[in-house]
Amino acid sequence: MRTDKIARGRAPWRYWISAPLVFIALLGLITLACALFLPRYVLAWDLGTAKPPDDYAAAVNGIRTALLQGVGGLVLLIGAYLTWRQLQLSRHGQATESFAAAITHLGDPSLDVRLGGIYALERISRSSSADRRSISEILSSFVGNRTRDPQRGAGHARQASTPPGSDVNLSLRAPDIHAALTVLGRRAPIRGQVLLLDRLVLPKANLASVRLRDADLHFSDLTEASLIGADLTRADLTGVRLAGTNLIDAVLYQSDLRDAVLAGVIAEGVDLRGTDLTRADLRNANLRGARMDYADLREATLAGADLTGASLKRVVFDEKTEWPEGFDTSRIKPTRQRNLPPISPRTYDEFAVPKLAAKNGQPSESS
Repeated sequence: MRTDKIARGRAPWRYWISAPLVFIALLGLITLACALFLPRYVLAWDLGTAKPPDDYAAAVNGIRTALLQGVGGLVLLIGAYLTWRQLQLSRHGQATESFAAAITHLGDPSLDVRLGGIYALERISRSSSADRRSISEILSSFVGNRTRDPQRGAGHARQASTPPGSDVNLSLRAPDIHAALTVLGRRAPIRGQVLLLDRLVLPKANLASVRLRDADLHFSDLTEASLIGADLTRADLTGVRLAGTNLIDAVLYQSDLRDAVLAGVIAEGVDLRGTDLTRADLRNANLRGARMDYADLREATLAGADLTGASLKRVVFDEKTEWPEGFDTSRIKPTRQRNLPPISPRTYDEFAVPKLAAKNGQPSESS
């Protein structure tokens, strides 16, 4: 082995002398040279043409002492920095190992291990701002892969009338999914990040006070879920099923609720300002004290809805809007017709699939 190393042109001493040792040796030589020769030059420059003092040797020694003390302090600072740097690298390595272990736990067949992985990721996201975005995406993917219905989309209008698939609360039916959603719901918002939670099947989920701003939940089933005090500002809720859901004091400011099913929803004090409720089903909804200013209600159905105390300033509606029996629309101050934008198209899958079928020469479902 030794012969092979020499044959390849590598000197044996290079294998045991490291860069730090070379640096320390050079620093020691420079310090020694400065301590021996620099004091004399400093003292000579300070005196100029004056006669050297009687205690010349003591003055030189004083300069040497000060110089050595300064170098010693510098060495201490360098040592402290290297120690801090090593500690940071050690912490980073531990965080990376914990991150990898937590992700591995998400795929474990044991429920307890999966729950541990979910809460471990939450703890990492709180201590490491650099990992928050990735952790949010991982948990969103975890929830989507376990609850997403790939068939939801084009037939959503027909599916909306079917009963929910389960009568068991989500926290009992799928504790790991419930935990992941809870962690996502209480995370600190990340600027520019959109949580992809579309087409989820989560009836009877307890998501009270969750913060899902700008989240994409289109075509999801949240029938009879609890969203009390939830923040769904600017969320994509197109075609979502919220029948019988509790939305008391929830914030859906500027959310997209086109073609959404909110029949029988309990939404006292809900914030629906600026929301797009085009073709939404709000039959028998409890909207007492709801704030619906500037909402788009064109072609929406509000038959049997309770609008007592609701604020409807500048709402947008048309002749196809179905109001509760006996409701006086004259008290509403609508937006001027010339300022109205064109009515929103149906949700993507519902109007794109027939076009795609026609393009491929296949009959659409509506034909």
